[in-house]
Amino acid sequence: MTHGDLEADNGPGRQVAHERGIRLLLATLAALLLTFGVLGGVFLWYDNATRWVLHTHDVRRGIGDVLQALTDAETAQRGYLLTGDAVFLRQIETARGLAAGDVVAVEALTRDNPEQQDRIRSLRSAIDTRMRIIDRTLALRRSGDLPGAVAVIRTGRGIAAMSQIRAQLAALDAAEARLEARRAGGAATVRVLGGASLVVFCLLLAALVLKVTRDIGADRDAEAARAGRLRALLEERTLLIDEVNHRVKNSLQQIASVVRLQARALPAGDAREALNKTLARIMAVGRVHQQLYKPEGRFGLFDAGEYSETLARELVDSLGRDDITLATDVEPAHLDIRQAGPLALILNELVTNALKYGCPEGRPSRINVGFRTVGDQFRLTVSDEGDGLPNGFKPGASASLGMRVIEALARQLGGRLSVAPSDVGAAFAVEFPRSAT
Repeated sequence: MTHGDLEADNGPGRQVAHERGIRLLLATLAALLLTFGVLGGVFLWYDNATRWVLHTHDVRRGIGDVLQALTDAETAQRGYLLTGDAVFLRQIETARGLAAGDVVAVEALTRDNPEQQDRIRSLRSAIDTRMRIIDRTLALRRSGDLPGAVAVIRTGRGIAAMSQIRAQLAALDAAEARLEARRAGGAATVRVLGGASLVVFCLLLAALVLKVTRDIGADRDAEAARAGRLRALLEERTLLIDEVNHRVKNSLQQIASVVRLQARALPAGDAREALNKTLARIMAVGRVHQQLYKPEGRFGLFDAGEYSETLARELVDSLGRDDITLATDVEPAHLDIRQAGPLALILNELVTNALKYGCPEGRPSRINVGFRTVGDQFRLTVSDEGDGLPNGFKPGASASLGMRVIEALARQLGGRLSVAPSDVGAAFAVEFPRSAT
């Protein structure tokens, strides 16, 4: 798989999956809002229908209370006529008050029904007639004219008035019973619709959840497949980079072997020394690729601390002198691969100069190599304990090819070369940014 194939598969595929997920989310939210709205309307409808059924119950209960109060008044009338006990008079007055209050309550409850209001007016007239007859009989009994009270009862007008009252109450109750049946039927219908809406809602929700689950599973599988292809591509590229580094390292070793043979074929002199310096530079760059060519390493990163210590150690050991001590003060620091080559050549030049000018034959010597992080800069230092630098020495003004090379490489890193203060010997420092430009 090529890089173009991966981008063609990854970009549009992710966009389509993202858009599909947004559409599914919006559709789910719209369906939920619509369903909640329908269910809310149905529940409000059902609540209203239930309240009307309860309202009808209250009317019918009031009608029954009116009839019960008038019946109690008649019963108390008979008791008073038979016994003359004043307790029955109080019962009659209580029943009269209850009946009047119940009629007012029923009238208020049926205010929106003109037919019921007409029946209530007729009921009031019949109740007034019945109560006047009761009051007349009570007055006759209180005056001691019991036969007169009985004669009033025997006229049948009270019975007729009570029959009319019962008829009006029965008509009121029948009308309310019809309303109750109709309203109860409506409430039942609403209840069925609410249940059906809830079932539909559950089915829609289940269908949406199922679809979303399937789409998420499909997207997850597609993402896993893309991730697998990406891992395969990365592994392929890693192997390719490792192979390139390996070939570069081998090529540099071959060139170094040729230069070494040429140097050995020349007599001692400037030409041979120049070839040896060139050989050291080639080997320094070769060691960079040797460090990069590590299966456990991270691609594109170069540990400058480890490299500085290793290269300095190899350069000191190459002299074969036991009286030279190497002291290192380095910390792990991963550089961009573009910084590795210039740093390797700078370090090679500085350590080589320290060995050449700061470690005279027959005198124990010491070389110090440091590589640390200072803020947002890297700092490489190399110092020796030799005779030191000439007074007024400036790296940029030096005629030495090595100093000019170090200056150019430091500028390539975006940094600078400076002479570090030292009580003895020579000390150089190179500072450059932590990230490659």
